[in-house]
Amino acid sequence: MWLTVMGPLRAWHDDEELDLGPAKRQALLALLLVRSGQPTSLSTIIDVLWGDAPPSSAANVVYRHAAAIRRLLESQFGTRSGAGADRSSATRLVRVSGGYRLDAFPTTLDLLRFRELRAAAEETAGPGATTERLRLLSRALGLSRGPTAAGIPPHIAQHPYFVAVDSEYLAAVKDAAALATTLGEQASILDILQPAAAQHQLDEVLQAHLVRSLASTGRQAEALQAYHQVRTRLDEQLGIAPGPELQSVYQEILRRDTPGALHPAAAPPKPPHQHADQRPHPVRPAQLPPDLTVFAGRTAELARLDELFPADLATGTDTAPDRAHPRPTVAIGAIVGMAGVGKTTLAVHWAHRVAHRFPDGQLYLNMRGFDPGGAQVTPSEARRTFLTALGVPARDIPPGQDAQLGLYRSTAAGLRLLIVLDNVADSDHVRPLLAGAPGTLVLVTSRDRLSGLVATDGAHPLMLTELKPDEARQALVRRLGTRRAGAEPAAVDEIAAHCARLPLALAIAGAQAALFPERRLTSIASEFRRRPAALDAFTDTDPNADIRSVFSWSYRKLAPATARMFRLLALHPGPVIAASTAASLAGTALEPTRELLSELVRAHLLTEQAPDLYVLHDLLGAYARELLRTTDPGDRRELSVQRMLDHYVHTALAAATRLAPHRTEAWPLPPLRPGTTVQTPPDHEGAADWLDQQLLPVLLQVVDQAATHGLHAHVCQLGLALERHLDRLAHWEQQLALQRICLLSAETQGDPSAAAHAHRALGFAHGRLGQHDEARTHLLRALGLFTAADDPRGQAATHRSLAFRANAAGRHDQALDHYDRALPLYRRAGDTVGQGSVFNEIGWTLILKSDHRAALDHCARAIELCNSAGDLSGEAAALDSLGYAHHHLGEYDHALKHYQRALTVYRELKDRYLEADVLVHIGQAHSARGESDLAARSWERALRILDTLRHPDASLVRRQLDEVRAIASRPAPH
Repeated sequence: MWLTVMGPLRAWHDDEELDLGPAKRQALLALLLVRSGQPTSLSTIIDVLWGDAPPSSAANVVYRHAAAIRRLLESQFGTRSGAGADRSSATRLVRVSGGYRLDAFPTTLDLLRFRELRAAAEETAGPGATTERLRLLSRALGLSRGPTAAGIPPHIAQHPYFVAVDSEYLAAVKDAAALATTLGEQASILDILQPAAAQHQLDEVLQAHLVRSLASTGRQAEALQAYHQVRTRLDEQLGIAPGPELQSVYQEILRRDTPGALHPAAAPPKPPHQHADQRPHPVRPAQLPPDLTVFAGRTAELARLDELFPADLATGTDTAPDRAHPRPTVAIGAIVGMAGVGKTTLAVHWAHRVAHRFPDGQLYLNMRGFDPGGAQVTPSEARRTFLTALGVPARDIPPGQDAQLGLYRSTAAGLRLLIVLDNVADSDHVRPLLAGAPGTLVLVTSRDRLSGLVATDGAHPLMLTELKPDEARQALVRRLGTRRAGAEPAAVDEIAAHCARLPLALAIAGAQAALFPERRLTSIASEFRRRPAALDAFTDTDPNADIRSVFSWSYRKLAPATARMFRLLALHPGPVIAASTAASLAGTALEPTRELLSELVRAHLLTEQAPDLYVLHDLLGAYARELLRTTDPGDRRELSVQRMLDHYVHTALAAATRLAPHRTEAWPLPPLRPGTTVQTPPDHEGAADWLDQQLLPVLLQVVDQAATHGLHAHVCQLGLALERHLDRLAHWEQQLALQRICLLSAETQGDPSAAAHAHRALGFAHGRLGQHDEARTHLLRALGLFTAADDPRGQAATHRSLAFRANAAGRHDQALDHYDRALPLYRRAGDTVGQGSVFNEIGWTLILKSDHRAALDHCARAIELCNSAGDLSGEAAALDSLGYAHHHLGEYDHALKHYQRALTVYRELKDRYLEADVLVHIGQAHSARGESDLAARSWERALRILDTLRHPDASLVRRQLDEVRAIASRPAPH
């Protein structure tokens, strides 16, 4: 058996993870584990689990949970363990006088193993003791997966018993950081330092270690950003300035650069042709969807929400007189009910009413918990989305789930946020997204009752049913107009009854009636009466309602071509569909397709989310699928799917080529079937926007659909097209999932070239996630396949990936060795662009080695090669590198000349982010020369661009501006 309490509470017997039961039982087990070997009295247990208000049955509850824990632990002596199981090292729960004692061992409990390794480190002596101590401490710290007993109720996790374990871990982190500094091995401790610093954001000693380690590993820009972040937190939360140690580290970083410079400093190594993440990350998000102008009714539900979450919530106080207990850390509202009942509409409407109470922003995400294609948004994807919205650059989001959760909670801590999580599957789907402090409200909608969230996390449920008769009437009147509805009130009531008073059905019926203003409402009501239909095809709905008759009435009013379009939309795997995709499904031209889609929007059978982007409600999608199965032959459905997949492959590759026009990895495209529409992005910005819109909601599902239909070449092409964009957005887990499917498809169709590309992409993604053994395995497998196929380009690209991994680990000489192997391979392939990339990356590697003079020659050679090949993006990257090297040599005129040339190229390419990036470098060069006015002017131009893009780098530039202005405003010395 193996139990973990340093992070999420978990237990395994052999290779099988055990179910630890309900929350209170888990909390009891966690308490006994952190006090392993020590007796814990019943009164202490009750105090930890219930605080000052235990129920009268508390003792009996403890007895029952203790008995269940004892049975769980004794399971290790079952038949799988054999008769000879060694009970001397077993984990056992023992009843002692007045309480319980849990006996565990370092072989069965991570906390005891951590303490054993830490004690061994302290006792180490003799030659090499410092290195051995660091090794042992690193092994000990590697056991942690996050805050102690993560996942148990917050009020229990804050008890001193658990806090004490966190303090042990924190002390060990600081010890290891100090040893790493002594040995000059800061890179080895960064993966441990970063999540710990995210968890303990106000610990100045820990933050100083992080800043120093980042700077010592060539990541000065990140080090300075980390310093400014902790300085801001100390000021805002404690009202104090950084202490001597932090200040000393900061000054040390400044001294490493040229005097007077605002430290351009060494950036982390760049992957081939890639720069810092370029997507927008607003620091004060306002993500709520638009409020519905025809919203009607729900008076009682709105009042209930106002009562549960009054205005004082956003201040973090609790003045409501009728509450027996204070509010939990995060207030949670759960709006639950069947499909079509208006959960999202109510949540969004009320959220808009109270948004002003949450000055730090409003986050919204459709979790797609009941998506018919099964493409739920995972908690990890949602956390990444919210972190970037809160200003955390994608490159700074840790890959590990526990570290990611810690960063999410740390980032949200102290903020007053309104978080709307729409359409969640169940309690487990939403629980990893609960974060914040008093003043944060999480509003959840679901078809599930979310009983676990209510019982364990204190969520306030609001069960939504159909509208009241007068509210249903009001909803129809809003759509029909007072005069028309007032002329036939009985017909309005009958239509509402046929719609089961469901908001979705009422919206469709009202919209359809509004399209035929000459028809009497009595005639419409009688048509419903003649065509009754049950809802047995729709889950969670009233079997006596007539919603299908509402759908069918609207559907039968459609022209044949529009009706066919409605049915075909059910074949699309994602929630958002573009007009060009719909055109490919139907095999029609784009303009006629737009007309058909507009007709569906007017009939309220489709929603236009943005120009040329549409959403089909899942109930309507289910209805369309019913019609499709009974109306359209299977071969025609298959042909529509194939055209749609052709559309996505060709459009995705067109977008990827627009972003990287000199890519060398492509292989022949599958032929286009007649009737397929390809959307060609007009420029770099349009290509990035298309991929952003389609990537996670649609394209990853399209890959699954292509594999299901046996179109393995399509799968591999999509993997190739999406690889770089997924990497740039730091979606490395999705990258792994995608490339695994690509590898399976490549092996299925017997394509070693496609398999090699998949292995290379898998290796790079594993490396991004810190999974170095897996990365090396895949990259070496890719190298072997490319070598066997005598593919010099593939071999060279794989050597570049291996070099990038080596640079990231600080093994710069090893990286140079891989580049030395890549260069002749590109020469043999006649690939000038590849050669230019290698020369630029060698230059970057030499810069990382502080050999700036040698870097000049390689960057200049890269510029020459890229220019001869017409690779403007590669040329600009090399110009930036060349300017960077000159800057560090103190040759500011040369640096500015090369920066200016790079700026011109990026403006020609309409690459706004990299234009701002070069402007920042130009400002730093001016600052290094003491030209504060020119530096400020350049940073102001960069800031305007970054603010327009809502990019988090804007905050760093703004700080630089503030500092140079503060220096300029100081009185001159006499």
